[in-house]
Amino acid sequence: MRSRNSLIVIAAAALLAILALAVLWGGRLVPSLGRGRSADAVRSRLQHANVLLITLDTTRADRIGAYGWAAAETPRLDRLAGEGVLFEQTITPTAFTLPAHSSILTGLYPPYHGVRLNGGAALADVQTTLAERLSAAGYRCGAVVGAFVVDQRWGLNQGFEHYDDNFKLEAGQRLDLAGVQRPADQVVDLGLDWLGKDDSRPFFAWLHLYDPHIPYEPPEPFRSRFEARGPSGLYDGEIAFADSQLGRVLDWLDEKGLADRTVVVVVGDHGEALGDHGESEHGYFVYDATVHVPLIMRVPGSGAAGVRVAQQVRTIDVMPTVLDLVGVAPPQPLHGQSLLPLVLDPGGGEPRPAYSESMAVNLQYGWSALYSLRAATHKFIDAPRAELYDHVHDAGEATNLLRDEPGVAEELRARLAALREKIAQGAPATEAADLDQETLGMLAALGYVGGDSAAPAGANLADPKDKIHLFEAVAWASQLMLKDSWAESAEVLEKVLAEDPGVGQAKHMLATCYRKTGRTAEAKVLLDEYLRSHPDSTPALITMAGILSEEGKHEEVVALAKRVLAVDPRNAEAYSLMASAHMDTGDDAAALPLLEKAVEIQPKLTRNRLNLAVANINLGHAPEAERDLAAIIDEHPKFPLAHFHLGLAYEEQGRLPEARDAYAKEVELFPDNVPARFNLGNVELELGDVTAAEQEMRTLIEKSPESAKPYLLLARMLLQEGGDLPEVERLARAGLERTEADDLKVLGYYLLADVYSRQGRQADLERVLRQAQVHRSRLERSAG
Repeated sequence: MRSRNSLIVIAAAALLAILALAVLWGGRLVPSLGRGRSADAVRSRLQHANVLLITLDTTRADRIGAYGWAAAETPRLDRLAGEGVLFEQTITPTAFTLPAHSSILTGLYPPYHGVRLNGGAALADVQTTLAERLSAAGYRCGAVVGAFVVDQRWGLNQGFEHYDDNFKLEAGQRLDLAGVQRPADQVVDLGLDWLGKDDSRPFFAWLHLYDPHIPYEPPEPFRSRFEARGPSGLYDGEIAFADSQLGRVLDWLDEKGLADRTVVVVVGDHGEALGDHGESEHGYFVYDATVHVPLIMRVPGSGAAGVRVAQQVRTIDVMPTVLDLVGVAPPQPLHGQSLLPLVLDPGGGEPRPAYSESMAVNLQYGWSALYSLRAATHKFIDAPRAELYDHVHDAGEATNLLRDEPGVAEELRARLAALREKIAQGAPATEAADLDQETLGMLAALGYVGGDSAAPAGANLADPKDKIHLFEAVAWASQLMLKDSWAESAEVLEKVLAEDPGVGQAKHMLATCYRKTGRTAEAKVLLDEYLRSHPDSTPALITMAGILSEEGKHEEVVALAKRVLAVDPRNAEAYSLMASAHMDTGDDAAALPLLEKAVEIQPKLTRNRLNLAVANINLGHAPEAERDLAAIIDEHPKFPLAHFHLGLAYEEQGRLPEARDAYAKEVELFPDNVPARFNLGNVELELGDVTAAEQEMRTLIEKSPESAKPYLLLARMLLQEGGDLPEVERLARAGLERTEADDLKVLGYYLLADVYSRQGRQADLERVLRQAQVHRSRLERSAG
C-alpha cells in the first residue's frame, strides 16, 4: 500500500505533466479525445457520411472570436470550434479567390493546377476535384457560390451535378460589383433548398460566402452594431453576418437529425490586409494578414471536441482530409495531406511547410512575383529584397530578420526553391476561360483580369514593396470605374503609367476609360503599343477587335479574331466577333457555323445563342431559331430582344397570333423598344385589329418622334380605313423627312401619290411618282 506522501508526489507529477501540456499547446488545455479511437475506426464510422464545406471569402483568422478577436460576434463559429477541431495556423497558397478555391478543391498548389489569378485561366478538365471523387463514389454534389469570380466558366463546377452561379451577367444589365456577388442569406436559402430535396444518396454541399469581401456593407442589424469602428468594424460586421447564416445551415443539420452523419469543414480562402504593410485589401503581398485563414472542422465519431491544433497546416489539406474521413481514395498527384492524424493526436506528425505566392504583381503589373515558405517558426519571402520573419514571436511580421539570421534565411530559400520545382513538375497545360467583351471589361474594373504582362525571366524586376502606392492607385481607379467616373479614373491611370509605363493592368483599364469617354483613337494607340510587346495577349486582341467592330472595320475584326484563335482555339468571343462581322455585311450563312461553335464552347453566354437565333431567322430557319429563343426565355424570361426575335420567328412561319403575343411581351418588358412596338402594330393590322394597330403607332410616334416608320405605317392604316387625307399627307411627309432609306422613301411617295390621286392633284401626283421611281431604281440596282 502506498503512503500518503507517495500519493502526493504522484499527484504533483501528474499536475506538472498537465501544465507542461498546457504550455506545449499555447497555454490551452487540450480536451480529451477518448481512448481507443483509431483512424480506421473513424473512417469506418464516417464511410459515405455527408460532407458540408463552407468557404468564407476574404476572412482573416485573427478576426474570429475563437481565434482570439475580442470584438468579434461569431457565436456559431466559436460553438463549432467547441464541438470540433480548430486549426490555429492554416495557410492558403494565394490571396486570390479563384486560385485559392482551386487549391481547396483539388489539394494542389497553383503552379500545378495552373490557376494563378482571378479571371484568367480556368481550372483545366484534366484536374480532379473533390466533387469529382465524391460523385464517383455515389454522392450527390451541389454548390451555391456567392460571387461571379467562381462562376462555372472557370472550371470549379467539375463533379457538381448542381452548381448555382446564376448572376445574370447578360445584355442590358449594369455590370458593377453588386451585380457579381450575392449575400450569404441568399446563398444559404438556395443551398438549403437543394439540400432539402429528397435523395437517398449522401450529399456533398459547398456553400461559398463572399460577404467579407469589399465593399464592406453588412445588412442590418450588423451595420448599426459595427459601423462606429469604420471600415474595420464593418468588415467584422460582414463576418458576423456570414456567421449568422452559417448557423442556419448548422441548425438545419440538427433539425434533420443529420449532424452526427455530416462532416463539417469551414475554411477561409484568403484574408484581408486592412492596411497592414500598406495593403488595403488582398492579392498583393504574402504576409499573414492575407494568407493566414481560419479552418474549423467537426468530425462526428472522432471524439474531438474543443480541440485546438497548433501545428501548421494548409488549405490544400482539406480535400485529402475529407476523402480520408469518408473512405474515398484520393487522386494523384496530390500536394495536401490528410489532417485526420492531427484530429486524433494534435501534437503528432511532422511539421507541414506552407507555400504561398503572389503572381498578380508579376503577371498584371510586370514587377517581381513573390513566393514564401512558412515553416514551423520562421517565414521566408523570396523577393528582390528578401524577408525573414519569426511568425511565432512576431505575428505582425514587423521585423525582418534576414541579416540577423542569415543561416535560417538561406536554408528556407533553398527549401522554397526545391519545393517550387517539385510542385510544378508534370503540370498539365492551362485552359483559358471563355469571356465576352462585357465580362472582360467588368473584370478589368474589379482588378480581376488575367494578365500577360510578365517580364522575361532574369529581368531586373521591381520589388513590389516599392510599388504598393501604384497598386493602390490602380485599385482606386477600379472603384472609380465602378461609379462610371471614367474621366477621373483615366487621370489616375495616366499618372500610374507616367511613373511606370510597364503596368499592363493599367493599360487595359485606361483603354476601357478612353473608350467610355469617346477617346477611341487614344485607346487604339494604347492597345497597339501593348500588342507590339505582347502580340499574343488575347484580352488586348479581343478589346481591339471590339473597337474595330464598332467602327465597321469587319475585315480587320476577322483578322484579329483569327490571331486569338491561333493562341486559344476555344475562345468563344473570337468566334462571336467573326460571326458579328459577317452578319454586319449580310453574310449570315458564313456567321452561322461560327455562332454554333461559340455556343458549343460557352453555352452560358446567352448573347451568342440569341445571335445564333437571329442568323437562323435571316436564313429562313425559323424552327431552329424558335428552339433557341424558347430556351433563352425559359432561363432568362426578361432577356432583351428574345421575345422580339421569337415574334420574328413566328411571323416567318405565318403564326401571327403567336407573333403578336411575343411582340406584346417584348413591349411590356421594354416599352421603348421601337422595332418591337412597330412590329406589334403591323401584326395587329394584318390580324384586322386596326384600332390597336393605330394606337401602337401613335404611342410610337410619341415615344420615338424621330423614327420614320411609325409615321408611314400610321399613314397607310388611315388611308386604308378611309381616314382624313390631310392627316395622311402630313404623316407621310413627316416620315419622308425622317429617313434616307430607299424602301421607306418609296413607301412614303406612294402614300402621297394615293392621297393626291384621290384629291385630283395631277401635277403633284406625277411629281411624287417620279421621285418614287428614282428610289425604286436604286433599290433594284442594290439588289442586283
